Amino acid sequence: MLGKLMKYEWQATWRLLLPANLLIVVMTFFACMAIRLNLGDIKNEGIVFAAVMILVTYVGSMFVVMIGTAIYLIYRFYTSTYGDQGYLLHTLPVDKHHIVIAKVAVSTAWILFSSFLMYLSILFIFASEKGVILEMVDSMRVLAKEMDGRPSFFVGAMTVIAFVVSVLSRVLKVTACLSLGQLSANHKLLMSFAYYFGIYFLQQILRSLYYVLLGMINRSFDTYYYGQTWEVTLLAGLVYTVVFYAVTWYTMEKQLNLD
Repeated sequence: MLGKLMKYEWQATWRLLLPANLLIVVMTFFACMAIRLNLGDIKNEGIVFAAVMILVTYVGSMFVVMIGTAIYLIYRFYTSTYGDQGYLLHTLPVDKHHIVIAKVAVSTAWILFSSFLMYLSILFIFASEKGVILEMVDSMRVLAKEMDGRPSFFVGAMTVIAFVVSVLSRVLKVTACLSLGQLSANHKLLMSFAYYFGIYFLQQILRSLYYVLLGMINRSFDTYYYGQTWEVTLLAGLVYTVVFYAVTWYTMEKQLNLD
């Protein structure tokens, strides 16, 4: 049943999100062409204006796709789970774990896909300038030598895994806030925003306490340890993922309120 739910989520989201992400590919092509024109050497003001507008549109499209994808996925989760469609969904003989996993997995996959395209797009933009890629490779080699003897491939792989877990925890934070918000008799969405900002401030407090504790340890042992490593990101992401998943599942299973 989990496979069917995930298939249904893909079918419900790809018609909008796939063309939106293809926009990044198209705008990257035009932006690369505009950069290669060497605007400083062109005397035609019309061509320069057109190239600048292409670059501005490229940057704008990146923000639109990023923010639009997030808003659409939030809207999709809320309406299909706690909106009018939720009445049908929750009458199906489906385990609530499967519902949460299907929706969160598909949303996370779309965000990762969009992020990958954006990073790849920026890489192509930088590649339009001669020598930039070689400088980036040299910088990565220098960084690899400073990894305290740890294999650079291992560090890179764990950094990617930590990033994926971090994205997953952020998606689950949104689902948890929407789930808590639907417990309210009135102003469900407003309460969801309130829960989100409340959790956000709590996370910032915990992060500040972590850095204070880290500073005290560094001062006591006369060492310097940079706090935001992949280990910290991965551990925090795992903890938040478990907590937010539990909140989402519990409210959906035990405290469902579709009135």
